Amino acid sequence: MKLFHNNVMNYQRVTVSLPKYIYEDLVNLLGKGKISSFVAEATEDKILKKKLESKDPIKAFLDHRKNLAKIPDSNILSAIHKGRM
Repeated sequence: MKLFHNNVMNYQRVTVSLPKYIYEDLVNLLGKGKISSFVAEATEDKILKKKLESKDPIKAFLDHRKNLAKIPDSNILSAIHKGRM
C-alpha cells in the first residue's frame, strides 16, 4: 500500500539494528541507496495496520476512508450498473 503525500515531509534520522540476513536481503533486493525509503514505507504500512486493528472494524473502515481517493457518486453508480448488465 502506497500513500502519497501532497505536502513536504520532514525527516528524522534514526539508527536501526537489523539482523544481518535481513540487511543482506535488503541490499540484494534494493541496493544500498533504496533501503531507507523501503523501510519507511514498510513501517508506515505496519503503523497503519496497528492503528486499525484495535478498533471496531466498521469504525476502522470509516476512519480509513480519508486515505482513499475521492470517487464521485456518479462513477460508483456507473460501475455498479455496468456490473449488473
